[in-house]
Amino acid sequence: MILKWILWGLVIFWVYRQITGHRSRAGSLFSGFTGTGRVRHPPSEASEELKTTQDMVRCAHCGLFLPRQEALSQRGDWYCSEAHRQAGARVQ
Repeated sequence: MILKWILWGLVIFWVYRQITGHRSRAGSLFSGFTGTGRVRHPPSEASEELKTTQDMVRCAHCGLFLPRQEALSQRGDWYCSEAHRQAGARVQ
């Protein structure tokens, strides 16, 4: 009889932990487990690079947006390639 109550208590406790999303203590055996079948990994350096923002400019010839560092400038207009810079502005 008491074993039945203990099992019910464990089931209720497990359901409560699943619903509330309560995580294990840091440093415990299962602290990296998210409960979804995946293990959390620390962010890599590559993902940190992707979070930086860049100024974007629009090519005056074709309208393509590209980072300002990759664009060519002539008389206040920006171009995506040397050919478009030589062709001049076309997009309004």
